Amino acid sequence: MIKNKQAATLLPMNKVVNNQPGPPATPLEKQKEFETIAKQKRNYKAEWYKQFTTLTIKDVEITRQLDKHMDSFYRELSTLYKKSNGYYDDFDKLDKNIQVALFDMIFNLGAVKIVTKFTEFDKAIKTGDWIKAAKESYRPQLSAERNNYVRAKLSAANSIKVTTP
Repeated sequence: MIKNKQAATLLPMNKVVNNQPGPPATPLEKQKEFETIAKQKRNYKAEWYKQFTTLTIKDVEITRQLDKHMDSFYRELSTLYKKSNGYYDDFDKLDKNIQVALFDMIFNLGAVKIVTKFTEFDKAIKTGDWIKAAKESYRPQLSAERNNYVRAKLSAANSIKVTTP
């Protein structure tokens, strides 16, 4: 996700010519594209927004950006979710379903909001109460499909036995 129109100017975008990446887009074209997309309805899959675009980003750059974000999210998650910080377990030791749910949450909210705005969710993660975490993971700005996906991931981890030292 691109934060603002200034951030859009930093991405290597190209004009679309015959459904293929063409010449590089200018900073002004990138800003206009950002503004056009920002005016559209939210919570649709990326494919839906293509109808409003005149620019594209090459697949190799999309992969590079995704890897960069995933690395950043992983660092944040593994720094925050540690036993030494009072959490149920270290992030790397959590069930894969929980890890996936936390990646989704941090992608949408950022680490700060998980802790400061989703306090009941955070408390549930601390204690390993996956059912409560599933209930508290609801984000009103997201689609039911995405909320249900995260809820299912957390609920699937409920069979994990929580032991207290």
